[in-house]
Amino acid sequence: MTEMEAYAVKTRQSEPVGSRGKGTLLLERKASGAIQAYYRERTSDSDKRLPLGTLAKKPRVGTDEQSLDGIRGEALRISVEAAAAGGIAKYLEHISVQQVAAAASRAATAALEEAERLERFRLAEIEAARGSFHDLFLDYIESRRVKATPGVVKELERLLKTNMQEPHPEVMRMKARDIRADHILTILNPIWERGSKVQADRMRSFLVAAFNHGLTAESVVGRSNAKTYSLEINPAAMVKVDKVSAPVERALSDAELKQFWETVQSTGGIGPVMALLFKFVISTGGQRIKNLIETTWGDYDLDAGTVLLIHRKGRGGQTMSRPHLVPLSDRAIAIMRQVREINGDHPWPWTTHGKQPFVISSPTHAVADWLDSKHALIAGAKIPTFSPRDLRRTCTQLMQKHGVDDRLSDLLQAHGQTGVVSRHYRNNPEAALPEKRKAIELFDRALAKALGEVTDTGNVLSISRRKKKNPDGMS
Repeated sequence: MTEMEAYAVKTRQSEPVGSRGKGTLLLERKASGAIQAYYRERTSDSDKRLPLGTLAKKPRVGTDEQSLDGIRGEALRISVEAAAAGGIAKYLEHISVQQVAAAASRAATAALEEAERLERFRLAEIEAARGSFHDLFLDYIESRRVKATPGVVKELERLLKTNMQEPHPEVMRMKARDIRADHILTILNPIWERGSKVQADRMRSFLVAAFNHGLTAESVVGRSNAKTYSLEINPAAMVKVDKVSAPVERALSDAELKQFWETVQSTGGIGPVMALLFKFVISTGGQRIKNLIETTWGDYDLDAGTVLLIHRKGRGGQTMSRPHLVPLSDRAIAIMRQVREINGDHPWPWTTHGKQPFVISSPTHAVADWLDSKHALIAGAKIPTFSPRDLRRTCTQLMQKHGVDDRLSDLLQAHGQTGVVSRHYRNNPEAALPEKRKAIELFDRALAKALGEVTDTGNVLSISRRKKKNPDGMS
């Protein structure tokens, strides 16, 4: 049939497909006016049709419309395939099998894609749960809150911020399991290079401890932190820091001690409370500055002339704390009255703004400021470097020079309290108070001589002559 005849068919019209006996192309106009095309195969006992689409001069994309040439080509294809299959019935059966197989294949593909999607989601969840380097160090800090003192925890938080998070944010965002020795060096080298070699060693120790915590943290029953680390090694343990011992022999001479005492309060960069803290450390016979910083006003009884310190040393932390009741000389009480005029409204005496006590590094910076000032000179010669903890050694040697018994000196400084001292005094801090008072009286006389004050012993008031505590409490 011609193209005109095909598009003008009124009811039905057909033409053979290929050679005779290969089926026919049937066009049939529907009630809607559309012309439906079929591949038709008639035999003596059957008449089967297979839809080919709708005939259209300009087929629309996305529909079953086809041109006459397109329909003829489709009919010819089916004719060849049907003949090969042994008739249209077997061809349709073959098509059905193919469709079922294709559907099964699509289902299997879909199932595989869904399984892969779920696996990607699972791995993504695992990856999201894996903690970063920052998460690991925070986790370590939290683990130390129970055993370590608040000061140690605060120091760890400070180190995390100043030595790790602020200078190396990209390293801290990395997964903890991806951290290697070179990343640890990235953190430690700047500390070492700025001359803080002891701090570099301490920082390395904290990092080793943090990764050791991460290696076992996931196996702790009842652990609240959901972060996992999947660590296999401790990268910080692979890094070595050359041991640099802080000077342990430095003690100030009498002239140096006098110069420091007389000028520390007039040094730029050193606040009045910090200057009084140094004087109080010296006046109390060289108490540990960290323990003094941690005290609150409730630890002081100025009428009784005492301050209660809590010593925590070693891995036991708070669980191994022991009280140390320190007697105060008139000199020390006078210093505390000055501090109270400044910070009496705050919980802590040794604070700048009342929100927290001094951080442990503040006295070190203050001493450095004094050493850089014009005051750190004697007869034009620069005073050698020293640290706040050297004031403790200075007081020890001052007592030795002036004949104070070593046992009294150790008792006053809570140094080496083992054996008899431990058994008799650790659980009752007041038991040793009379001997400590004797020690502080002897020390204060030695200090007065070192500071060039009047040496007449009548000017050094004996603690035993001080008034007893009045019922009003701290005055």
